[in-house]
Amino acid sequence: MIWASNAKTAVAIVLMLCGAIESTAASAGTHILYQFSGGADGNGPVGPLVLDAAGDLFGTTGYGGQNGVGTVFELKPGGSNWTETVLHSFGPQDGGEYPFNGLMSDVKGNLYGTTFWTDSNCQQYCGIAFKLGHKHGNWKYNVLHRFGGPNSPGGGGPNGPLILDSKGHLFGTTQLGGTGVCTSFPGACGVVFELASAGGIWSETVLYNFRGIPDGAFPSGGLVQDSKGNLFGPTDEGGSGSCNDGEGTVIGCGTVFELAHRNSSEFVTYSFRRSENNGPGSSLIFGPDGRLYGTAGYDVFRLSPPARGPNWTKETIYEFAEGISGTIPSGPLVFDASGNIYVTTASSGLDGYSTVSKLTPPPVDGDPWTATTLATFGTGFDGDFPRGGILLGADGEIYGAVSGSADAGYVFAIDPI
Repeated sequence: MIWASNAKTAVAIVLMLCGAIESTAASAGTHILYQFSGGADGNGPVGPLVLDAAGDLFGTTGYGGQNGVGTVFELKPGGSNWTETVLHSFGPQDGGEYPFNGLMSDVKGNLYGTTFWTDSNCQQYCGIAFKLGHKHGNWKYNVLHRFGGPNSPGGGGPNGPLILDSKGHLFGTTQLGGTGVCTSFPGACGVVFELASAGGIWSETVLYNFRGIPDGAFPSGGLVQDSKGNLFGPTDEGGSGSCNDGEGTVIGCGTVFELAHRNSSEFVTYSFRRSENNGPGSSLIFGPDGRLYGTAGYDVFRLSPPARGPNWTKETIYEFAEGISGTIPSGPLVFDASGNIYVTTASSGLDGYSTVSKLTPPPVDGDPWTATTLATFGTGFDGDFPRGGILLGADGEIYGAVSGSADAGYVFAIDPI
């Protein structure tokens, strides 16, 4: 959960995974494309960013704008100086506040996203799903759905980016709400939802209600869909692990779950253990090998499907340690065409740095991966760090958004290497 995570609140120093290789010599050119002022132009940009065919970038800021509660922005290239346009400022006019989860787009260039909060007309942790329709160079903003909050059967506090299927249906998770009776929390602990349009009217279907131990609790990122339509995602708590809340209550160490397309049956594909230094904190991704990849604690991990049954096999492919390579991987992973993984890290507040790194697979599966630090952003609790993962351009350029306590944040690019 966002206000009472278990081991995420602890600060630990860990050793590099035995056999993992770190490269410290390589570097890449990093450019600030746009620096936010913190006012009407936005404050605290978050990924994932969206890149269109014209080379324009789109994203959200969690704060700032006309009402101080977030924006959707567009950046147009112009040599070394990019120009920002605020496409929408959230506030009382639509009820949405704090779009922390970034954007996704469809083939027509329409943008979709969520806000985690709503204004005083609703209780806390409600949130909305929205669309910015793109037609003839104009943008039209619409609220697709208003979530009811932590006591609503439809869920509250959408968490993680949305995904879109071939039928135009949207899928996502809320961190709170639903009808499940959570075993470790006095209330419900989140849902998986589907939004579908009929005649221009969008409606929500709750596909699954989380229940807590030994099931998952408080989904901590977006979803990913396989070729059969099954949905996979992480939860921050729940599962069979023995992690506690620091006061003796066992809350579980988090899970990766699967939701079957045919009947919405839920399976816990993996339960994290206390010894693994925390559960997953961001969306998963399928690799070119058909296996699931994600981050948890200090680790980048891989889950391999079983020959039969719901339980997948987990292995750590790289473990970050304190130092200039970064500390805590955060945000979704990204694969390139060669099978390299790009990952962002956030500093632990000790001696660690926030970074963008590339993990190169070994020639032989099972051998160590090699980490190359591409960019470094500040140090300590006051340092800036990339939020929401990065985006790979067709030319190999890397784009991302950095937020921090020292300034209002910026959007950056890293040259191909």
